[in-house]
Amino acid sequence: MGHTGVWWVGAVPDAEVLALPRRFAHLDETWTVPDGCGDDLRWWLGGGDREPYFTPEPTPAAYRFAAFARGGGPSAPAVAAMKDAARDLLRRAEADGADPDGLFAVAVRKGEPATALHHGLGAEASAQLPGWFGDFLLGAEEVRAVLPAAESVLAVSGPRRTEVLARVDAWAYGMTDTPRGEFDAAGLLAGPLRVLRYAAAHGLGVVAATETY
Repeated sequence: MGHTGVWWVGAVPDAEVLALPRRFAHLDETWTVPDGCGDDLRWWLGGGDREPYFTPEPTPAAYRFAAFARGGGPSAPAVAAMKDAARDLLRRAEADGADPDGLFAVAVRKGEPATALHHGLGAEASAQLPGWFGDFLLGAEEVRAVLPAAESVLAVSGPRRTEVLARVDAWAYGMTDTPRGEFDAAGLLAGPLRVLRYAAAHGLGVVAATETY
């Protein structure tokens, strides 16, 4: 059975972002960690991102990273509830006619677009982005704080940009149902950065959420 992966990144009022943790503070804070998460994280950060992922078919390393990124990190009921609420904020912003510069969304059949971006960037550069493989919640002050690091890894040029786009394309065409030539790798770099810049300029927070259905 197929699935579709969606990644939303949107600018929302700072007050909405700051209110989310308080809304769910009463929930049980029992944390769960997916099996093997720690081993996979150490592998990814310790050089696993540089292993061969396509030769040309996907290798075990590619499937390991896909499962790791999709499985999510440590979580708790409050975190899951905040993620659902964050997606509701983004849908509301879209329905209310949000400024296009303040909203980015991309969907991929049988794949996760945020995973494609993180593979494209590699572990060291990905560590400069907030959150966990595409999921994050930032108040206005945090947006301004993380923007320089995001600029440094997303607003790349020259050989580095060529390398990143090639790695994004390799993932998109090797691990999803996207027809050759139809994935917008450049847009995947530009979209989240555009939203962060917009939010910083307008004193807004930013919500980013992945979704699979």
